[in-house]
Amino acid sequence: MNTLPALSIAAVIAAAGFSRRMGRFKQLLPWGNSTVIRTVVENLHTAGAAPVLCVTGHRADEVAAALAGSPAQLIANPHYAASEMLTSYQSGIAALCNSQFTPSTGSGRRIHNSQFSGALLFLADQPHIPPAVIRQVIAQARATPEQVVIPSHQMRRGHPIYLPRRLWDALLALPVDASLRDLLNRHSAEIVYVDVETDAIRRDMDEWGEYEELR
Repeated sequence: MNTLPALSIAAVIAAAGFSRRMGRFKQLLPWGNSTVIRTVVENLHTAGAAPVLCVTGHRADEVAAALAGSPAQLIANPHYAASEMLTSYQSGIAALCNSQFTPSTGSGRRIHNSQFSGALLFLADQPHIPPAVIRQVIAQARATPEQVVIPSHQMRRGHPIYLPRRLWDALLALPVDASLRDLLNRHSAEIVYVDVETDAIRRDMDEWGEYEELR
């Protein structure tokens, strides 16, 4: 008996921001033998997200150069100056709705927009979230593909957030002064939480001291 292949879970990285609080462009800061943004891309790819979309805006050419040869597929956010994170997620989701993608697996198989169950929404400044944690979120998303899935540590939620395909239109309809949190609050009864053993899901690098501590 033939079984249908599992629907793909994409990843959308919001990487269009200015890094104003950091004072330096954090997407390109060193991380191990790589950069912050390339490590985020590699971690998502290793965990099984496909495709991995990196939404760029500020200093887009430099981000593209840093990701050359990586599994990332670049999407431009023309509205990043108005609302960096929300419009980046909207740009990535719109691309998933309107295009076909070839995951970086060597298979050559193109993914049509109807073959996505949902997408992981990821921050560009969380290279410290390991693939194992991302895999936990993906595993739960595959088990409950119609629900929002959010990792939680000690009753506090973090990233990445799995947004099922059925809520993509609602995300795209949010006004520029809204936030992803507004959508999640509206659908709070539909959230499945995944308990993880690390607080990495709640930490990011808005300031230089946070970057140095996490690195």
